Order: sequence, then C-alpha cells, then structure tokens
Amino acid sequence: MSYSYSKASNHLIKNQENYFLDANIWLKVLAPKNKLSYKDKGYLTFFEKLVNNTKVRIILPALVVSEVINRIIREVHFQKHLNAIKKKSPNVVFPSDYYKNVFRNTEDYRIAYNLICDDIKSYNTSIELVNDEFGTSFRYKHVMSNPPTNLDFNDYYYYNLCKKNDYFLVTDDKDFWVENVKVVTMSDTLLNRHIVTIMPKVASK
Repeated sequence: MSYSYSKASNHLIKNQENYFLDANIWLKVLAPKNKLSYKDKGYLTFFEKLVNNTKVRIILPALVVSEVINRIIREVHFQKHLNAIKKKSPNVVFPSDYYKNVFRNTEDYRIAYNLICDDIKSYNTSIELVNDEFGTSFRYKHVMSNPPTNLDFNDYYYYNLCKKNDYFLVTDDKDFWVENVKVVTMSDTLLNRHIVTIMPKVASK
C-alpha cells in the first residue's frame, strides 16, 4: 500500500468502515477550544459525519481512553481547579505532588472524571470497544523492538493495531508518518509530505 493520506474535510466515509481516532482527535471533540481553528472545525465536522453514519464504527481501546481522560483532567480541569484557588488566595504555592495527593481526592476531580466518561459514553452507539490484543496478536517483538524514531510507544502501538485490522487512523500528529495504514488528517505537514510521494506517479501519467 505504501503511504495513504487523505484530508479529513475531503474524505469520503463509506459504510462498514472502521475509524481509529488518535487521542489528539478525542481531545478536540471532548474539550474543544473556545476559538476553533480551521483544522479544529475540519476534525469536528468529520467526527459528526462518523457518528451520523450508523454503519460506521469508531474504534476505541482502553489505552486511548486512559490517555484522553488523563490529559483532559490534567490540562483542563486541574487548571480550572488551580485557578479557582489562586483567585481566592493569589499567593498560594502548590507542592509538586499536589495533583496526585490532593487534587485526586477532591470533588472537582470526581466530577471531572465522571463528566469525561459520560461524554465518551454519549457516543456509545457509534463506538466499538476493542481489546488492544497485547499478548495475543502483539508480543514484545511487534511493539517493543526497533520502533520508528518519530513515534512514541502509544502511537507505535496504535499504528500496529490499525495496520493489523485495516482501521483508518485519524490523527493530527504531524509526526505520524507511516506506511501501510490509511491515515485521515488535517495536518498540512503530513498532507504536503504525501503529495511529494505521489508527484512522480502523477507526472508519469
């Protein structure tokens, strides 16, 4: 297959297809910015098309859920918690272990956790919960040996999962340059890089 990249805003969704959303896409869906960029709007529109098609599935393994919940709590709700305290006590100094030893025991944390989980579950009719296949399809040699330098462990694992199961991979990670997986993105870096790979083929026709 070599390289396969398509722009999310132009991508044609067909029935029976499976789409694996990278954590960075879920973050845009569940914790959108107040002012949406062109890319953000493209991803959100694409996501709406996925959930509106009852014959398409959004693939969701536990590793993505963990990454999404942890990041939204820390980057969004934890900051709100700190800002609320600073507003009342501007000179307060938080210890380095405040998140783990204090915030996680607060009502703010409990509310944030449940809110994110409820938001994910609200798309239940479109989501397919899947096993990550670690220990069965994937063993040490598949995901812990010679990984690409541009991918961290989670991304390399997602890549292998998508490759094995022929999932479309939806990501905004400009470093997610991989072969043999169908990638859907709004990243100009990835799309322009893909254009370079197909130019010789176009020119030869």
